[in-house]
Amino acid sequence: MTRPDEGMVGGVLVGKYELVAHLQPGRFGDFWEGRRLTDHGRVAIKLLKPQLFSNPKAVARFERETDLLASFQHENLLQVLDHGRTHTGVPWVVTEFRRGRRLADVITELSLTVQQVRHIGAQVASVLSAAHSRGIVHRGIDPDAILLVEDGGDPHRVKMQDFGLAHLSPDMGQPALTQAGERLGSFEYMAPEYIEEEVLDVRTDLYSLGIILFEMLAGQPPFVGRPGEVMRKHVYEAPWAPSDLAENPVPKWFDELVLSLLAKDPDLRPSSGETVARALRSAAWPP
Repeated sequence: MTRPDEGMVGGVLVGKYELVAHLQPGRFGDFWEGRRLTDHGRVAIKLLKPQLFSNPKAVARFERETDLLASFQHENLLQVLDHGRTHTGVPWVVTEFRRGRRLADVITELSLTVQQVRHIGAQVASVLSAAHSRGIVHRGIDPDAILLVEDGGDPHRVKMQDFGLAHLSPDMGQPALTQAGERLGSFEYMAPEYIEEEVLDVRTDLYSLGIILFEMLAGQPPFVGRPGEVMRKHVYEAPWAPSDLAENPVPKWFDELVLSLLAKDPDLRPSSGETVARALRSAAWPP
């Protein structure tokens, strides 16, 4: 098949899927709306970005992400339906098609209520918990990785769509793809231990989730500025409470939950995504 930068609309992927329209860019791949040629069913297709075709590490990351997403199912994770490589070696993955909006766009355009933030956050915490139970640390969680779709009258059903920076526990037997000193992902959401090249675990993702909860409540992350400045603040500066910046009232328990997630010392953070999900559902911290 031809490259995605050569007029891919109307093209056919491996004789099975037609590319209908470009949806959005991702970290390592582009998302397309597609349809199966057998029954005309709608699907989403992710293709490696053209500029990364000759990058072995990018190809390996894309295929690792595909393997991770195909390895487990969760109601808040896009379901993998098919995956492989084209005859020219370009990796691709086909998932269920769900039209929605990225959380990043929703935060920019809307003022979310505390109840909406609780609902969205609990779903993200739940899918992270499922990933963590399989030895997977997301490491790149940010509002661009979270799709909100309409589902059964729920306008804020979470569908995670990007595990491209996932880090596997050493006992998973997979080679590391990140070199010493290499930091990937959005600097606004990086945990202190990631910035300082220390050991990463599930609490690294929970720090990033704390940033996202803060941003949903206050309309901005706790630390803003140039990349180096923000990363220094992650390591050394105590954040404001969300209620200090939010336009709408934020309950005291929610302030305390978010600040516990943003603790510099991972040992002072909640120990699991399920603990955070339970707190958000019950509107209480500790749960």
